[in-house]
Amino acid sequence: MVTKLLTLVRPTAAFFGQKDFQQAALITRLVEDLNLGARVIVYPTVREADGLALSSRNVFLTPGQRRAAPVLFQALKAGRAAIRTGGRSGAQIQQAMRKVLSAEPLASLDYLAVCDPDTLEPLARIHDRAVLLGAIRIGRIRLIDNLLVTC
Repeated sequence: MVTKLLTLVRPTAAFFGQKDFQQAALITRLVEDLNLGARVIVYPTVREADGLALSSRNVFLTPGQRRAAPVLFQALKAGRAAIRTGGRSGAQIQQAMRKVLSAEPLASLDYLAVCDPDTLEPLARIHDRAVLLGAIRIGRIRLIDNLLVTC
């Protein structure tokens, strides 16, 4: 559908949010590969004061679930801290993130990943940069987030 839309409209620019990093990366690649002529502009994730990424889904969280929801961002920040203190193993970074998530009983892990920001391939070792990706469920609400980290 995005390809059809971009082909029909032929915009000079298309704007996406970094909150859904995988979507933005896929569309960026699509636009480049198919020479669609649009410049893809990715805006940083907007966050609440406690770090929770803004999402229309957040309104469906109960007050207790809402208090628990920033745990995903906290887990991603733990991964970033591990990288910034010299960690380069993808598995070790994932473990640091899992440790934070496991402390929140309301959070159910969908996935945590340490990936190449361009290809989205999982990284066994981090060299220059990585994107930390995560999804959790709190109750029936699925929350996604990410952090782009440069070594």
